[in-house]
This record gives sequence, structure tokens and C-alpha cells, in this order.
Amino acid sequence: MRYIHLNPVRAKIVRKPENYQYSSHRCYTGEEANGLVDVDPVLRHFGGKKKLAREMYKQFVLAGIKLGHRPEFYRADEGRILGSEEFVDATIHRIGETGSARKTRNKRGVTALPRFDAEVLISAVEKVCGLDREEFCSSGKSAVRVMAKEALILVGSKAGASLKVLSEITGMSSSTVSRRHMAASSKMRQRGEMNKLTDTIEEYYREAGN
Repeated sequence: MRYIHLNPVRAKIVRKPENYQYSSHRCYTGEEANGLVDVDPVLRHFGGKKKLAREMYKQFVLAGIKLGHRPEFYRADEGRILGSEEFVDATIHRIGETGSARKTRNKRGVTALPRFDAEVLISAVEKVCGLDREEFCSSGKSAVRVMAKEALILVGSKAGASLKVLSEITGMSSSTVSRRHMAASSKMRQRGEMNKLTDTIEEYYREAGN
């Protein structure tokens, strides 16, 4: 919220966020009537008394001016939830991966795979990567194991597996799975070894699933 309200400042439209008339920031600081904005859920984080909460909130926003551009806020991807690791874990545990995330992937032209089957996917990764499941589902961080895990996450996600299920398979936290999915997606865009690996795993997965 602080980042959004500071957009006009970073864009050099105004010097202070409260000077931008199209922002709800002035509602939070009490300089403008609330109108349609429910300010209480945010202000409660800054104090029990509204006057103090408004002042603390204002200081908090101004302190963010020095932070500048935050590229991590623009990296939301399929299944990616922004926030601390604890927040991500709690959110995924509560709602899992939503159906809308899978629909979005399909709209982007991603070829559908057979319905997710954990055993078939694990077997496909074993054959293609030449590793036993105990190896790539362990905490080892060798390049081969990491790539096998990332490929499993990419193909599993494409087949409809939730982050929670992929977390259980790989032995990683849901937030770590989300980060690995993001890293693997970036490698895919570079069209390198990860593309070949996932394509081959998908072939095995399709054959076994049909």
C-alpha cells in the first residue's frame, strides 16, 4: 500500500503523496473524508487511537520514499503470492492454488497435460534426469537435483498440481516451491537446457497418462 501511494512521488508528479488528488492516501491521513475507503483495517496496524494511528501511518509512508523502485513487486507469476515466507505459507495452506491460476495458464496457450498424477510425474523425472526420487526429493542442492526439482514443479503445475501438493512431493515449503517455480519459469524464457528437460519429461508424462 505504501509503495502504491508513493507512485506519484517516484514519478515526480508531486513532492509528497498527500498532494496527489487521485490517491486515497489523504483518507488515511485524515486530510480528506473517507468516502468509499475503509481506512480502519490499515490504521489498526499503527495504533489503537485513530489520531496516533494516522500520524504513525503518515510517517511510515514517508519513510518509504528512500526505498525507490521495488522490482520484486512486479514479479508476481502463476501461483506466486507476494509477502513474507510466513504469509505465503499461511495463505497457501488456507486456500491452496486457485482454479483461476490454472485457467490463466490455459488462456496463455499452454498445452494441457493429462490430469495430474504424482506417481507418473515422479517416474518421468526419474527416467529423464537419471535420479531416484530419494535423490531429487532430498535437501541436496547440487545443480542436477535443483534442476530436477524445478522441472518437476513446472510440469506438475502445468498438469494442475497445487503448490501444496508439490510442496509435499519435493519436501520444500510452499513458499520455496513458489520461488523455485518463478526461477524455473525465468530459465524457460531463456530457452536453454530447462526447456529441453521439461519437454522430455512432459513427453514421458503424456505417454504414461494416456
